[in-house]
Amino acid sequence: MTSDPKAIRAGRRWLSIAGRVQARADVLAPVRFGFTAARRHARRAVDRNTVKRVLREAARGCLAELDAAVGDRRVDVVLRLKAAAPSAEAMTRTAWKTALRDEADALLDTLARRLRGSPASDR
Repeated sequence: MTSDPKAIRAGRRWLSIAGRVQARADVLAPVRFGFTAARRHARRAVDRNTVKRVLREAARGCLAELDAAVGDRRVDVVLRLKAAAPSAEAMTRTAWKTALRDEADALLDTLARRLRGSPASDR
């Protein structure tokens, strides 16, 4: 699927994003989101739920911008936890949630720029 010209992929330290652009059919939502947090990366259910909660909030925050960037197309977006959750000694829970939110915002901003056709400057 990496050779798919309609696929958009990007990644950061903890998160990755994959998007698929399609011609808009009769759908109610031009942008659809999916969120995954695998058990191998976050052993505790509370950590997996925290990741998905942070990602949903980030998606809600940029939904209007993505809707405007999509135009007459439809895009399916999947945000995924790709690295193990840090231990309590390595990073506080609040700092981890902030880092996740910052990464999610940056990835969604990159997606919006790519959908608008602007040159993407991946940080």
